[in-house]
Amino acid sequence: MYDSDENKFVELIGKIPNVAVQGYDKDRKVIYWNKASEIMYGYTEEEAFGEKLEDLIIPKKLKKTIIKLHKNWCEKNISIPSEKLSLVHKNGNTVYVYSSHVMLNEESDSPEMFCIDIDLTEQVKKVKELKKKDEILAHQSKMATMGEMLDNIAHQWRQPLSMISSVSSGIKLKNNYGELTSKYIDESIDSIVDTTKYLSQTIDDFRDFIRGTHEKKVFDVFDNLNYSLKLLDGIIKKNDIKVIISRSLDELELFGYPNELVQVVINLVNNSKDALNDNNIKEKYIFINVSKEKNFIHLNIKDNGRGIKNNKIDKIFESDFTTKTAKEGSGVGLYMSRKLVRESMNGTINVSNVDYEYEGNTFRGALFSITLPNN
Repeated sequence: MYDSDENKFVELIGKIPNVAVQGYDKDRKVIYWNKASEIMYGYTEEEAFGEKLEDLIIPKKLKKTIIKLHKNWCEKNISIPSEKLSLVHKNGNTVYVYSSHVMLNEESDSPEMFCIDIDLTEQVKKVKELKKKDEILAHQSKMATMGEMLDNIAHQWRQPLSMISSVSSGIKLKNNYGELTSKYIDESIDSIVDTTKYLSQTIDDFRDFIRGTHEKKVFDVFDNLNYSLKLLDGIIKKNDIKVIISRSLDELELFGYPNELVQVVINLVNNSKDALNDNNIKEKYIFINVSKEKNFIHLNIKDNGRGIKNNKIDKIFESDFTTKTAKEGSGVGLYMSRKLVRESMNGTINVSNVDYEYEGNTFRGALFSITLPNN
């Protein structure tokens, strides 16, 4: 059937472990089926021999395509390109392979096609598992952020609600004593209306963040930063943190995903807030600087929370690493921040411990440095 060179080729390729090799005649019937093919697809050589390719390992949706491709190669010398394929095991399971093809005796009336398949099933499973894990972590991070936002809203609403309650009580009290005037009613109602508008705006801000689009657009980084801090206003005030912002230019526009950057800033500020509280810092500061250098925008966020321990700083972005207790949270915020910066923004994020001075005081804290391409 084969000349000496072809025999050597078939013998050699048949002995390679974990590489499935099958041979098919012009009618796509099996003429060769090595041991690796038995393991990969579940059919013994005896079971496979003489059966058609499309009846063994080809899924239904690909059968017509495979028959046409094989016919074109045999009749028109149009080769089948190497590619990743989803094939079928004897038990019905999907087998993911990278398949290459060789045609022997193509000039004769009896061309023979050999398929050389490398099993990718385990790699595909791992990729799917990692994707699923990232989806779960992204959901956890989003839920944690929503929890922070709800805490923020609760804090922001406490004073306005108290004011509405006081004004309402005042109206009732004056009415009971016969001291209620039209002017007092008008002023009280105006105060209540203004306050309810403020309450409504906090809900709108929260809703806009949760519904945030994943559509790329041009936005001002400084405006985006101010919006992020507005969402965190209640938390910042609740924890008595002073936020110092600086920038190098009036306009710092970026083409990207604004909502992703908001989520990153929220995660980093929350991380600083935790560090400041964990270390019982009395005068709490978070410094944020936005600058531009050539085609890059730099966003630096640092605190005076005494920094990250040396044995932890290299692990801070890992998905399974956290310094938090179960009650405090999952600790996936920094992992998701790096993922968003890298994958959604094509940027980089790094962390280091820095010593610096501010208004005559010497501070030590963690510095998160984000670099985003602006082109």
